[in-house]
Amino acid sequence: MKLILLILFIVLNTCSLKAQNDTINRKYKDIEDLKSQVKAGGIENLVYLDRTFGYKTEVPKWLNLRETGSDKTWGGTFPAIDGIENAMMIKGFEKSAFKSFEHFKEIYITGNKFGKKALYSESHIWYGHNPKDLHDIKNGVSCRVFTFFQNKIYHNQFSLIETENAFLWIQFVATPETFELNLPKFTEFVDGIELVE
Repeated sequence: MKLILLILFIVLNTCSLKAQNDTINRKYKDIEDLKSQVKAGGIENLVYLDRTFGYKTEVPKWLNLRETGSDKTWGGTFPAIDGIENAMMIKGFEKSAFKSFEHFKEIYITGNKFGKKALYSESHIWYGHNPKDLHDIKNGVSCRVFTFFQNKIYHNQFSLIETENAFLWIQFVATPETFELNLPKFTEFVDGIELVE
């Protein structure tokens, strides 16, 4: 079966599908319709391209895509481990929503205080991060952080990336038992993100 590259475009809540060598100009209604078209078309590699926020990335074969209800956010779940499904999402922001990348980093990581509402969410309580865990990645930073949500403590990896015209928040959410098991997959995914114009 020949390798076909599927590209997703986010354009006003309508997306078109394209292949690397052949063009597939079909619309899909939702994630289930997309999955059906991928399966029926024999597509082996799925690539997400977002020209609005300036990045592209291969969608991992293991990722179970989920509806997010937003054209600025996409993501899915990892394969279940003992019945627990970790989640991953990418949310894009226009640069004008923040004063700078440092301000963006402050809202999502460095400016949060233990036991207080997270600066980015009224429903999450910040349970901390180790400043030594904050490290540079390609086009941004990444850090392990802890949050309290709906009476549970979650271990997260937040990766923040700056593109030409946007900031990206890439979030991996796990339980304490599954964090280390899925972190390598998340790290490989983030490392594969490429900036586009």
